[in-house]
Amino acid sequence: MTSKLISQSLFALLWLFASHFTSGQAALGYKLEVGDVYVVKQNAQQLMTQKMEGTSHEITNDLEGLFEFKVTGKTGDTYALELVFLDFALKSSSSIQGVLMDVRASEPKEDDVFSTVFGALLNQRLHLEMTRQGKITSVIGGDTLINKMVNTVKDVDELSKSLMKKSLEKDFGSEGLARSFEQMTFFYPDNPVNAGATWTTDFQGKVSGTNTWTLEKIEEAKTSISGTATISMYNVDNAMTLSLKGTQETLIQASPKNGFLFKMMVSGSGSGTSVMTQMGNVEIPTTLEQTITYELITE
Repeated sequence: MTSKLISQSLFALLWLFASHFTSGQAALGYKLEVGDVYVVKQNAQQLMTQKMEGTSHEITNDLEGLFEFKVTGKTGDTYALELVFLDFALKSSSSIQGVLMDVRASEPKEDDVFSTVFGALLNQRLHLEMTRQGKITSVIGGDTLINKMVNTVKDVDELSKSLMKKSLEKDFGSEGLARSFEQMTFFYPDNPVNAGATWTTDFQGKVSGTNTWTLEKIEEAKTSISGTATISMYNVDNAMTLSLKGTQETLIQASPKNGFLFKMMVSGSGSGTSVMTQMGNVEIPTTLEQTITYELITE
């Protein structure tokens, strides 16, 4: 057999092997088109319990968000998205102090500073860049958004505005928004996978860790993915320093057609310590439980 025939036979054998090896694999990821619009509703419940001198102090937070993603551009494997907050609500309560905050951006309350600040979120356009796997590589407009929120507050000294701005940057600055929204978008692998295959993605922010994802199954109408993670929660503000470690589980149902989620459910818990500013450096045993759901409202 000539060397040419040997090469041809070897090529055919390798092609056959490769075809067999990749059969049944799915190339997961986003397949969006310019002009696509997705409206997502977020609900989050959080319970933090602090143990102090034989008593428990419970802080509950209930958050709602409604936001619209519009695909404005596509370059290779990168998408340009426009994000608009359609509504935002937050209620925070203490078992000792009662209601600490109760605000809905779409229902402003007169003489309520929080209502004024969060009302500035609405209809402010942000611009995101996201990879086919869902990693958000940039957010433009976060700094403008924070300035708008802070400047809506009147009769406040510059020091108070500076402290407010610093606090808001963690959640609504460009970096904070990227990390926040990435937790609902970044769950796809770089390469095609079979059902049962696993892969990992890292996430950073107030909650950090590595998700290990599993492709549960692909059906005609939906793709099912599950995730588990060991997480660290760390946050510092004017009132408290929080440091916890725990676990998190995620269940995702997404569209096989475009990759966008139908529904995502995240549950997590952690334990560690919190240090209250007004109590010096005393470490308080603290636990945290939270559930977050994201649901596609319109497509």
